[in-house]
Amino acid sequence: MSSVPNLYFDGQLIDVQWGNEKIVAEWFAKYFGWSIQRQEQWKVDPRCEDGQMTQMEWGTWIISYIAMEQLPHHYAARSGADGNIRLCFRIKELQAKHHLFQQAGIQVTPIYNGAGPTTYFDFWVPGEGFRLTLQEDRSIESMDSVLPSWIRIGVIDLDQSVEWLTKHLGMKITADHADQGYMLMSLKLNHLDGDSLWVIEQDAQASINKADSQVQPICWIQERDEFFRYHQFLIDSGVETSDIGGFVTRGMVSFHCYDPNGNRYNFSSM
Repeated sequence: MSSVPNLYFDGQLIDVQWGNEKIVAEWFAKYFGWSIQRQEQWKVDPRCEDGQMTQMEWGTWIISYIAMEQLPHHYAARSGADGNIRLCFRIKELQAKHHLFQQAGIQVTPIYNGAGPTTYFDFWVPGEGFRLTLQEDRSIESMDSVLPSWIRIGVIDLDQSVEWLTKHLGMKITADHADQGYMLMSLKLNHLDGDSLWVIEQDAQASINKADSQVQPICWIQERDEFFRYHQFLIDSGVETSDIGGFVTRGMVSFHCYDPNGNRYNFSSM
């Protein structure tokens, strides 16, 4: 029997500085057309003095809190490289959005070709400076829609990384595009039928340094006991793993680990 429980992709959290939750939510409303689904005072850990959670569309959680110490499981670096994980969203007309962002003074990369095959550009949300990625999908009907896509993960050694993700996260290979420099892998979605897609892409320039970026994919473990067993399994397997934080006795708990390329994966349970 595998020591890896069923992991369900549960969306992404975006860690922002205290007081910036409204600014970031308004940015998503203006440029993505998203609305606030839920908003409440919520602490990620009992060591927090205060906390705020804003849920946007497509499982996007804007999180901020005040704490007098760095929490072991829930923190983000606001300096240094962005890391190798790119959270992608699909739009109908990439060139038009690229031009709009440039006119608005939003930092963008040039449009580039990538997995799909399709075209992409990266950008950095003003004020907070976290990176997101847009990709073109001409099959989308509305020019205004910004829809979820896959998560791209840059790695130095494609074969070794696919093996690592299979062994330690239970990801499954959905499509083999190794001849094009990437593999398509999947995890089940939480709350929805279907799979989340993860593009593992060969990148000779990928960093091997740990990256605690502000944008962090979350995997959900349905059984609380399995969550704690999985944490120990990763430690026993030699995977660099954070301490567990949150409401350990009763309530939401979380931890994260890093793959050999320094990419960070977050895990939570209730």
